[in-house]
Amino acid sequence: MQSVKDLKGLVFSEKSKSVFLKAMRLVVVAFLPMLLVHCAPQDQANMLERRVSSLSAENRALSNQVNSLKQEVADTGKAQDIVSVRSRQAEFANRMDELQSELLRMNGLIDQIGHKNEQEEEETVRFREDLKEQIENMREEVKLLQASTKVAKEVEQARKNAALGAVDLYQQALDLIKQKKYKDAKKTLRTYIEKHPHGKRVANAYFWMGECEFNLQRFEEAILEYQKVISRYPKSNKVPDSLLKQGIAFAKLGDNESAKIVLNKLIKKYPKSPQMSVAKKKLAKIK
Repeated sequence: MQSVKDLKGLVFSEKSKSVFLKAMRLVVVAFLPMLLVHCAPQDQANMLERRVSSLSAENRALSNQVNSLKQEVADTGKAQDIVSVRSRQAEFANRMDELQSELLRMNGLIDQIGHKNEQEEEETVRFREDLKEQIENMREEVKLLQASTKVAKEVEQARKNAALGAVDLYQQALDLIKQKKYKDAKKTLRTYIEKHPHGKRVANAYFWMGECEFNLQRFEEAILEYQKVISRYPKSNKVPDSLLKQGIAFAKLGDNESAKIVLNKLIKKYPKSPQMSVAKKKLAKIK
């Protein structure tokens, strides 16, 4: 009888040792995912889930062993055996508590990894959408820049063409004046002013229009053209010439008083100009 009981104690002891070793191995393995939690990809999360399932199965097995120990306590009749069995029962109960704690912690890690993966996927999607939007905006900006550059080139070319056209018209008018074609020259100068009202030679153009009228013996019209230079472009270098020719035109019309006023104005305002000496000679001839 005693041999049977010793055999049962030996068998139970070997079984307890085996279960205990399995539990220890599971606990050691349980720490591995903790080292990889910060960089665990989806396959590691899946591995954790499988390990949790395995631990749950082992936990259930331990629970069955504890229940078996309880049954042995109920069946045994010796106080010594009862103490031994209860001691082993307490050890298994403690180990089960540890394993359950590890299970809870691993479940928490799996939830964290899953949540982290979801967040990373959402951030990746948002990043891709933002990048796509930025690329589209850059494409639109490039198109606008290309269009603006093209327009700027066209405007610059048009300006150059207009400037060349203005010079051509102005020079053409001067050539006509040299040929004493005053009527044609005046028309050309008027065309130049109409096309280029803010051109650099507008003041000169009005002076030469006055010269055309003067040479055509239309002194009143000449006086009006000279006055445009005097009043509209007071800083033009053609003002002294305009005052001189205007004074002479008044004299041609027999309006000596107006001629004197204009010529004296020239002498007073431009005392160092070449036109001043001519004005003095003209004044000396006017009675």
